[in-house]
Amino acid sequence: MKKIALIEDDNDIAFTIRLNLEREGYTVSHFTRGQDGLFAVQRGAADFVILDLNLPDLDGLTICRELRRDPQTQAIPILMLTARGSERDRITGLELGADDYLTKPFSVRELVARVAAVWRRARVVAEDPTQYDDGEIKIDEKAFRVYRFGKEIKLAKKEFELLWLLVRNRGSVVSRDRILSEVWRMSDEIETRTVDAHIRNLRKKIGSDRISTIVGFGYRYDPPPQH
Repeated sequence: MKKIALIEDDNDIAFTIRLNLEREGYTVSHFTRGQDGLFAVQRGAADFVILDLNLPDLDGLTICRELRRDPQTQAIPILMLTARGSERDRITGLELGADDYLTKPFSVRELVARVAAVWRRARVVAEDPTQYDDGEIKIDEKAFRVYRFGKEIKLAKKEFELLWLLVRNRGSVVSRDRILSEVWRMSDEIETRTVDAHIRNLRKKIGSDRISTIVGFGYRYDPPPQH
């Protein structure tokens, strides 16, 4: 049984979400207080978290940070809900480790679809962290191969490493400094256009809509919409 912790202080919204998710076969536990929800997840009460950011006692960003710090909960998928619609707020949530983000008001049908999509992606990673497949892009890390719609794409070594770093952190922003450190083993003081050039090359090969530039932050791999 798929267990979801719904941490949301608005009872009307929570009722609608719970009703629709339970119709899809999920077991949903509702918490109106952030601290109660955090403790329950840490005790193993959930396999998935739907998390409101604006909670009366402990804000959602803090909860997300605590779950990602704990080895027992760091792999649990998190879908954030919030009335905060600015790009900076979304980026902050994603950088802290949220897997997806919905801004209120939202369609409950979309929420259910996103829960299913996030869970599907998490299952693929859990089964084999060296494989990735989102229906469009498929990556085999061990074989050093990338496919788009079933057709193999030839990537240079650094292009592959850059893409794999972005994909492993999909939905989250990866800073330019982190890319230089992990892919090129350079310190953040070194000035280079290498990252920009490799991003341009990747966009040509895998599609320009898969990699977003977040000005002032870095780059983000966006999986294709799930239908």
